[in-house]
Amino acid sequence: MISKFVDREDELKALEDQWNSTPSLVIIYGRRRTGKTRLLVEFSQGKPTFFYTFMEDTRERQIRRLREELAEHFNDELFLSFNDWYPLFKYLASKVTEKTLIILDEFSYAIKSDRTIVSALQRAWDHDFSKKPVMLVLSGSLIGMMIDEVLSYSSPLYGRRTMSFHLKPLTLFNSLKFFDSFEVGLEMYMLVGGIPAYLIIASRYEDTRRFIEETFLRTEGFFYDEPYILLSGELRELKTYFSILSATASGKTRASEIASYAGLEGRKIYPYLDTLVRLGFIEREIPIARNDKRGIYKLKDPMLLTWFSIVPKNRTGIELGIISYDDVKEDIQRIYGIRFEDVAREFLVELNRRGRLPFRFTRIGRWWYKGEEIDIVAVNERLKRILLAEVKWKELSKREAKGILKDLKRKFKLMNLEGWDASFALVAKNVHGKSKLREYGFNVWDLEDLKLHFEKKFR
Repeated sequence: MISKFVDREDELKALEDQWNSTPSLVIIYGRRRTGKTRLLVEFSQGKPTFFYTFMEDTRERQIRRLREELAEHFNDELFLSFNDWYPLFKYLASKVTEKTLIILDEFSYAIKSDRTIVSALQRAWDHDFSKKPVMLVLSGSLIGMMIDEVLSYSSPLYGRRTMSFHLKPLTLFNSLKFFDSFEVGLEMYMLVGGIPAYLIIASRYEDTRRFIEETFLRTEGFFYDEPYILLSGELRELKTYFSILSATASGKTRASEIASYAGLEGRKIYPYLDTLVRLGFIEREIPIARNDKRGIYKLKDPMLLTWFSIVPKNRTGIELGIISYDDVKEDIQRIYGIRFEDVAREFLVELNRRGRLPFRFTRIGRWWYKGEEIDIVAVNERLKRILLAEVKWKELSKREAKGILKDLKRKFKLMNLEGWDASFALVAKNVHGKSKLREYGFNVWDLEDLKLHFEKKFR
């Protein structure tokens, strides 16, 4: 059964624009399981299309498989006579006599087996395809390879593409569409993020307890080996990268702390961190509304955060089949606490987009200084307006909530933003007396508000 197709309206529209202005060369890249192939299948419906997906293989077998597919698609055995990329692509271009969509999916696997394919395709594009009513799409899951070999200034294809985009995970509210229950969907999103393939797996479960036990805490579970599958295609020194990711999952944020944890000397950590940032597995944060460029590092990928938090330290028990949800329950709650900040930030971005906040902010992030920190800070520097928000994955009494909001006012004074107008907000699991707090001028939201917004705008 074909999987559920959610969102991607902007990407489909951009692809349609390229289809309407052939010849066009489109590059799509993004990590495994983000739905690149599914997006292209959806887009290709009703169009004259040649759709081919590369797999990891030798150069010779890559060419042989492609020419066999072309021979069958065009009913032309002459394709079988070609043993090199350029004449094969050149002859393919000669077969384009009407508006045609050509999709070379997982193109990075072809590059991996033979980098000369990029130069061959560049020659074929310059001399042949660019004179035809063709839309050529190259997609790939090996992000580093797609950036270096296809998109970079040094690539033979540089300057030829008419559009490129990085297909990213689904947003919070679009991810929730996979689930019948808002509450279950929210917890699943916090555990694995917006990767469509992960959400499809998670949507088969009615609760997170069984999901965690059967997919993370079983050797045959879907996620038990997923980090190895995900990272091995992109990275060589897996041991070192796993140590770095483990450090960030455990709460190490400074480069020096991460280096010490991973057993690396000082500045030798930075090339590894830069690679992980470029691939989207971790992110570097600098404090917003402060003139400080010293950054900290945070594990960005939700599935990796969950995996590194519960699997490595329980591996022996998992292998023996004796670990259950109860053994990792505290770790799961810690993950929810970390990830609920990301959820709250996405919610505020959504409200900002719809003009539902005291002002429209232009930047959003976190703030910290000398042991003090604020979970979310959103600013509009032109208007000199700032929103300070605290995030709590817990149920709060009216008194507790009021105390948190009062403390935000204290922290605002520490920021030394003379002449700025400040608003204060709280996002929590449940807030008692939130109506009264709103009457006092505070911005207060809990899961009830997130659910209401989702039901109104996204269902």
